[in-house]
Amino acid sequence: MSGHSNSIGKIAVYILLGLVFGGILGESLGWLFGYIGTLMNAGGEDNVVRNFFIKAWELKLGYSENGKPMLVDLYMLHFYWGITFRLNIVSIVGVAVALYMMKWSRNR
Repeated sequence: MSGHSNSIGKIAVYILLGLVFGGILGESLGWLFGYIGTLMNAGGEDNVVRNFFIKAWELKLGYSENGKPMLVDLYMLHFYWGITFRLNIVSIVGVAVALYMMKWSRNR
């Protein structure tokens, strides 16, 4: 086991960083292609290339049927709980790049 330098925590950090930076890059590319679409009269702000980068798949945890976060009522403490994961194409590519970087960044 001493040959394995990648722990579960390190893998989770790299995946999270890949998702965040990929999501930011995807949103930025979507904005850029939307702007270019309006300049070139190629479908305007809502063009096919922009939608490819912006379209996200959502996974919602802790939400009720009406779309509101769940209320956790502990008599003296009330709070709402809910989390949403939004994935787009570039965030998935960001995870792949981050895991590739993790593979080659271990101590030699």
